Amino acid sequence: MSDEATARRVYTRMRRHRESFGAAATGLGLRGAEVERARDRLTRLGLLNPGAEIAVDAMAALNRMLLGGEELLGMLAEQRAASRELTEHYLRLDGDPQDARVEFFPRSNVEALRVKLRAATDLAREEVMGMHMPHAWEPERLRDSRAEDVRAVARGVRVRIMHAQSQLAQPAMREHVQGMLEGGVEVRTMPFVPVRLIMLDRELAVAEVMPGDLMAGAMLIEGRGLVASYAALFDYCWMTASEPGDVPRAADGEELNDQQRAVLRLLATGAKDDAIARALGVSNRTVTRVVAELTAQLGADSRFQAGVRAAKLGWI
Repeated sequence: MSDEATARRVYTRMRRHRESFGAAATGLGLRGAEVERARDRLTRLGLLNPGAEIAVDAMAALNRMLLGGEELLGMLAEQRAASRELTEHYLRLDGDPQDARVEFFPRSNVEALRVKLRAATDLAREEVMGMHMPHAWEPERLRDSRAEDVRAVARGVRVRIMHAQSQLAQPAMREHVQGMLEGGVEVRTMPFVPVRLIMLDRELAVAEVMPGDLMAGAMLIEGRGLVASYAALFDYCWMTASEPGDVPRAADGEELNDQQRAVLRLLATGAKDDAIARALGVSNRTVTRVVAELTAQLGADSRFQAGVRAAKLGWI
């Protein structure tokens, strides 16, 4: 019997008989290395609490994996394999909701997921919710996304979208956001977006696995019970997010030079003009001029606020 099959037998027994790992392994007649391999496998998948040696709910383990991508950037291959194993072998064991379904789409097959998502969005009845991490959006994708959201609003669906504040440094994104607002879409921004996520009627969710440039793929999750944790995350983020108008605008078509970026970095640390001048090897007058220009450009009331706003916009 394979190690994966042995681990699944142990986990199933732990859930069904409410036994500890040791009791389940003994009950199945496992010995020595077989026990350790099963323990290692379940721990790696997040299905075993190693301290208490009790089973962890499979959906809770999957949630932690999906929402913890920022800490797992160095383990792409392992997380992808673990996510698929959780989806295919553990989510439907005893105690899982009968209407629940989780499907993994690897990055190579993400277009198939987009087709399914577009069809599901056209059928949304009450609410569409989205969270988007910083991304190099193609103009066509932005236009298609905006048109889809505005059509949903026209059908009486409430559409709420969150973007990272740094995205508003891009003129194309500001134009996109303005078009959505004019079409009745509600938009807010956050300094940090924890996961890329789309939800429909709180019954279907799509969440990236390993968000960002190293994205392994995405999970299509169906079932109100399974989607509830993501809906709660969205609701919390929405309450703490900012209106787009509260985020300072970047200068259209302008790029900061190396000197301006260096000044901004030092400003964000609270450095004074003379310290910045010494660090950059320029005069105090030069630093004072650059700081005044950047502060005005960012609409900031203070030097420190200029550094903070520049960081939010992704300038530094």
